[in-house]
Amino acid sequence: MTEPAYARVKAQLLRRIRNGRWRAGDRIPSEHELMREFGVARMTVGRALRELTGEGWLLRTQGVGTFVGGEPRAESHPVEIRNVAEEIVARGHAHRAETIRLEETELDDDAAAAMEREAGSKVFFSEVVHWEGDQPLQFERRWVAPDFAPAYLDQDFTRTTPSAHLLQIAAIEAGEQIVRAEAADRRVAKYLQIKTGEPLLVLVRRTWARGNVVSHARLFHPAQRFQLVGRFGSPLPSGRGSG
Repeated sequence: MTEPAYARVKAQLLRRIRNGRWRAGDRIPSEHELMREFGVARMTVGRALRELTGEGWLLRTQGVGTFVGGEPRAESHPVEIRNVAEEIVARGHAHRAETIRLEETELDDDAAAAMEREAGSKVFFSEVVHWEGDQPLQFERRWVAPDFAPAYLDQDFTRTTPSAHLLQIAAIEAGEQIVRAEAADRRVAKYLQIKTGEPLLVLVRRTWARGNVVSHARLFHPAQRFQLVGRFGSPLPSGRGSG
């Protein structure tokens, strides 16, 4: 099968970024210049640039031009339950974690509703910061049912992750994940090394096992360094639209 023209242009542009010919902050040639260079239509160049922009490789400013970005945004699937450490390693980066809190606590009204338990019930609670390379990527706040994971407070979450530990106990029967946009409060901003009020993407996650909610988590990510990506089906041939 012949590779679509936009994909060939995209691959060539990405190669120039990866081999250092174009560096972060460099302005790249205009669409018209790229059209002449590759001998393709404006629609073809436009699609290649849109995809590279969406993946975080390029930054486009209306009326100014297109510039090379930094590293592409970290990404996660909006539906699948994944281990953040595995996602980071899969991108070729180092994962490390810092445990901020690991203790027994009582459920407040909001957490109790999420855990489907009475307010004031005892649960295990953790706060962990996950780093990708030299940048904090995720601030994880999690409530866990003690009867499901009795050894939770004994875990070293600099060596494993809360998700990995829970998956070792029993298979997850069901999961729910809600995506929200929020502004960072002072505490979350501190650990993600951003300013208070900066935008966040928050995954609110619940998981069920043995017929009960066993974990409720709020996963905070800096919006400028993180995106949610869900893919399905096969790529459309060049020139066809999408819905």
